[in-house]
Amino acid sequence: GFLGDLPAVVGGRDTTVSLPPGSRVGDLVTSLCERYGAGFRHRVVSQSGALHHDILIFLNGENIDEIGELAAGLEGNPDMEIIMLPAFEGG
Repeated sequence: GFLGDLPAVVGGRDTTVSLPPGSRVGDLVTSLCERYGAGFRHRVVSQSGALHHDILIFLNGENIDEIGELAAGLEGNPDMEIIMLPAFEGG
């Protein structure tokens, strides 16, 4: 699912992606960038290929920062929900 300002970028809150066995979070992000184009890519990924600092991805409720970041595996439940939530900086 997409939260924050991402639904406006992709045209909805949910999508389904089919990836081959052994895929990782990074493969999913690449697939989404290919599907949704430059607007999505620029919003989510920096030129170096890293996630922007204000994008958080949760895989089955766990922040990927704690489970391997973009290298976190997607094996197991094929109906995983990944939430990209732009983090708002407070002041």
